[in-house]
Amino acid sequence: MPSGAGHDAMKLHEILPQAMLFVRGENAGISHNPLESTTNNDMQLAVDAFTHVLHQLAEEPQP
Repeated sequence: MPSGAGHDAMKLHEILPQAMLFVRGENAGISHNPLESTTNNDMQLAVDAFTHVLHQLAEEPQP
């Protein structure tokens, strides 16, 4: 999903593939601000999703 987010991934993609995991935010989705917040449940969903991806990548045959 193209996001337009200007993170470190913009530079790192030149040397290795990148992906970003977006987590639902509270407070109308405000980010990069002291009011940024998310729930423990949403953070756990993100950890679970990332763990799943890592397991899938670990199972892929290596060239």
